[in-house]
Amino acid sequence: MSDEEFLPIIFRNVDELRFRLIRILEVFGFFFIFFLIFEIRYYTLFGYTFPFLAFNVYHNIPAQLLKMLEAHILPKGTTLLVLKPTDGVSANVYTALFLALIFSMPNIVYQSGKFIGPALKKSEKALIRTVTVPASALFAAGAFMGLWFVAPELFIIFHNFNVGLGADSSMGIMSFVSFLLLYVVSFGLAFEIPVFMYGLTRSGIVQSDTWFKHWRYAVVGSLIFGMIFSPGVLGFTMMVMALPMIALYFAGAYFSRRYERKYGTTDSNTVSEPL
Repeated sequence: MSDEEFLPIIFRNVDELRFRLIRILEVFGFFFIFFLIFEIRYYTLFGYTFPFLAFNVYHNIPAQLLKMLEAHILPKGTTLLVLKPTDGVSANVYTALFLALIFSMPNIVYQSGKFIGPALKKSEKALIRTVTVPASALFAAGAFMGLWFVAPELFIIFHNFNVGLGADSSMGIMSFVSFLLLYVVSFGLAFEIPVFMYGLTRSGIVQSDTWFKHWRYAVVGSLIFGMIFSPGVLGFTMMVMALPMIALYFAGAYFSRRYERKYGTTDSNTVSEPL
């Protein structure tokens, strides 16, 4: 292919990428600003309580969410501290960015699919359609589990250690927010293991027997992942993240083998049947 033929293709793809990025940023920016300038207020009309949006940049939706998480996660007696003048603003903005990312994710997936769609084969498009919903559900389940069930127990352990040392149980608000967001994302990504494994097997890249053959490496990798992303040096925090990942690994191996036994291995030109 000559330069005269190649360059227009490059420029056309760059223009398409720019167009998709602008569409992504438009939706993301809308949600980001929306969360920053509105709060949810509750009014009682005719004996019923209804939520309404009200303009408030100080006690906005991210601030309300942080207050709810503080009440749910932090043990009684733990105090959130503002260590720098900008900590409150930064915590609010980070939470708004996280919420905007979550709510704009369907549009991000859609625009990304529209950009890479022409380069995909029919079997690859079918695979993406099959795993999109399970992947989203598993990410949400992992994030919810880490946030609502595991994080409160971890903070109780940290609080008890602080009390045992005779120290006041307090935490900087930025430390609280950054840990919580990292923890939620880490748990959500960890729950994507079965989808990743199933996708590789369905694409014919990795056979299901390989997953079962190398399960020991998966156990060690899960422990390392838990050690890196756990919020402390305790073995308990590492196991809290590692054990679900190990269970999900074997679930992915099971569904991969189930697919192979039902449909056989596929090549890149075959449209696979759904799970």
